[in-house]
Amino acid sequence: MNVIAQSLKIIIPSFNRPHQLVAKTLQLLKDVPRDKIVVMCSSFEQSIEYKKILGENYKVQVSFTNGIGQKRNYIRQYALKNNIKYLMSIDDDINAIATHEDKELSSDEVYKMILRGFYETEQRNLSLWGICGYSNTFFLKDKTTVDLKFIIGNFYGTIIDEVRPIILSPYSLLEDYYFSCKHFLREGGVLRLNGYGTKTNFAKNRGGLQDRFTSDERLLAESRICDNMLEEMPEGMVSIKMKNRGRNLMLNRHFKLSDDNINDESIVDVER
Repeated sequence: MNVIAQSLKIIIPSFNRPHQLVAKTLQLLKDVPRDKIVVMCSSFEQSIEYKKILGENYKVQVSFTNGIGQKRNYIRQYALKNNIKYLMSIDDDINAIATHEDKELSSDEVYKMILRGFYETEQRNLSLWGICGYSNTFFLKDKTTVDLKFIIGNFYGTIIDEVRPIILSPYSLLEDYYFSCKHFLREGGVLRLNGYGTKTNFAKNRGGLQDRFTSDERLLAESRICDNMLEEMPEGMVSIKMKNRGRNLMLNRHFKLSDDNINDESIVDVER
């Protein structure tokens, strides 16, 4: 665990909401050493505002990217360039981490859970891990799985090494579905700690994707990406489901690797 802590960085992508970042995710990480945290904003102008609010307490990095898909790719490239082996990405609007026991983790417990996630992932020779993207304790189970489950992008860890090229997403949205599938195809599993889930409010939090897209624009873009993913991924891996807010992807947790669907594709830098 000490080795993991030494090589760990927690990178927080943020867009137009420095005050929310301070009130939510940085509060969640208040007991994490500050030299472990990097705030990733999109432009030089935004970095000035973030530095005004954060002061010298946290490192602020500029990605010069457009959209969350590009930013998540940049974060992976930044980690590779800066020899960050254990890369944790946490969005700026996380209120709390819920547990299957209907409790909320303390900041110190969040840090220990992050270290545990990387340890268990590395022990299984995998490189992607995460937790549930919901906080309803009825659905949280004290179980660790490595089958094909959705690793949500607002709280996930990636092991970056020189042996396995970084995986980049060609999509501006739903990139976390792409990462979940591609890591599974390359390594045969993704690790999820199903006893934990994120508490947030995607739709009501100002800034972030809400400043990038209108509701209709986002629905149209996600619908197009769903079609592309369905065509791109091996048969039976993903399907499209209808939700109140439009079409979305569903991963088949029973999907198994075979000689026909093993995929070693790594870096993709085309924005679709």
